[in-house]
Amino acid sequence: MEYEYDDSVHLHLDYFGTECDMESIAYKRKNEDVWDVYFNFGVYGIQKGDVELGRFMDGYAGYYVFCVHARDLSWEFGSAQFEEWVLKNRIVEKMLQK
Repeated sequence: MEYEYDDSVHLHLDYFGTECDMESIAYKRKNEDVWDVYFNFGVYGIQKGDVELGRFMDGYAGYYVFCVHARDLSWEFGSAQFEEWVLKNRIVEKMLQK
């Protein structure tokens, strides 16, 4: 399913780990209280492998990986959700195996 995003609203979400730091980008859907989070596997040299992915946005944002239901997404909450996704999908391990 395709969504339209508010071009004026996006948020960079961060994971700060002991082995590495990673970033994703959350885009706010127009007319919805939902933020779609995209992660660029290629930037980190990670093979997508067994990670469930959604649509590809572009070479900058990467692939849709999850969404957050919120009217206003804070960096703290969004980054906590991103960290949960990184750990659940063992993204750091995949990066270190490259």
